[in-house]
Amino acid sequence: MTFEYVLLLAIAALVFMKALMTAPSVAFVNGSQKLGSRIETQLATGSGFTPYQSTGGDVGKVPWDKRD
Repeated sequence: MTFEYVLLLAIAALVFMKALMTAPSVAFVNGSQKLGSRIETQLATGSGFTPYQSTGGDVGKVPWDKRD
């Protein structure tokens, strides 16, 4: 009984460690383009590092097509 319990714990630990190791890399790959465009826009415009304004239908979108 002890052997089965230790084996079950080892398998659960391996599954948990795989999720713990792959989740940050997946999040970085999927979110890096959005984060990069946001930082680039904020640096180019000098508007500061605050979230985009929620005006009209452009809630949270990068305002590339808007002109001054």
